[in-house]
Amino acid sequence: MSDPEPQPNPGDASAETTSPRPSLISAIRSGQPEAIKAAIRPSHILRLVVAVSLMIISYYTNRGFLGWGLLFILGVLVVPVGRARAFLVGFIPYAGVWFLFTVGRSLADETIFARTVNLYVPDFERQLFDDRLPTVRLQDQYFTPGHPGVLDYFMTGVHWSYFIVPHLVAIIVWYKRPELFLRFFSAMTLMLGIGLAIYFLIPTNPPWLAPEPINSPSAAVVYRVMESVGKEIGGGIYEASYAVIGESNPRAAMPSIHLAFTALLIFPAFAFGKRWGYLAVLYTALMGFALVYMGEHYVTDLVVGFMCAAYGWYGAGAWWDIAAPIVSGLRNPLASQPPRGLAAQPQGAAGP
Repeated sequence: MSDPEPQPNPGDASAETTSPRPSLISAIRSGQPEAIKAAIRPSHILRLVVAVSLMIISYYTNRGFLGWGLLFILGVLVVPVGRARAFLVGFIPYAGVWFLFTVGRSLADETIFARTVNLYVPDFERQLFDDRLPTVRLQDQYFTPGHPGVLDYFMTGVHWSYFIVPHLVAIIVWYKRPELFLRFFSAMTLMLGIGLAIYFLIPTNPPWLAPEPINSPSAAVVYRVMESVGKEIGGGIYEASYAVIGESNPRAAMPSIHLAFTALLIFPAFAFGKRWGYLAVLYTALMGFALVYMGEHYVTDLVVGFMCAAYGWYGAGAWWDIAAPIVSGLRNPLASQPPRGLAAQPQGAAGP
């Protein structure tokens, strides 16, 4: 006589039906197609459809909107529905600050200074480096005009990542550490404000607009490497990208906001651990090398840009020490929650 078949346990069935569905991120990390398929929800498909629709509408109406809409499109894809209002409250001011900065930057070359002091920084750079720009030294050694190599493509990718990576990090900081995002946003606002003021006071030609003197040992000029890479890529990709991002003011090389905004990531990155902090330091170093090598900025621009970022972070902490108790009795963000991987600081300290 055979044993009776085991009967299903009602409790097990209930547990199976009520078990939470894995998140899409964890499913993607697992690398299992079945898990990814099971984690996809109708809301994910709807988000993707909305994001693609926004991109298509922007492309066929005004491509300038696409550059401003990338952050919103990214938000549509990754921000939980329950936090959509908080995302808008946080990132509408964020986008507004960048909009005002871009508008102000476009006006910085309309003053008399743009015609009288625009070569001060190149002249200072030559004196600083024995009458030869570092960009020329690097390009003489590594760049072949008209024939970009692996280094040129890699450095161009690092340069272009500036338009995505810092904003993606801002979203991650907002999502994981809201109090840290408040500090980051305040620091970014201070940094951009200082940079904009310097643009008006010392408008500066970038290296690719300030050729090396003819008595250079190689009689070289500064090449704009990413133009050469863009032409090699072909298909109008470089022209289309440039039309979206644009160049609001070519005489706004100093300080380098490319370097400043990248360097600003170092401070919140250490709040997530030393590994992320050192990765941000490496990313900033690569960005600095790319900007000088590709003829986009001087070393002087990088130094001043880093100073703007550092002042933005620590200045934001100092201002929060003063303003937060006045506004609502709050304390400086992170003052009572020292970041992981860093030593605790005295109460009210401005440092991260």
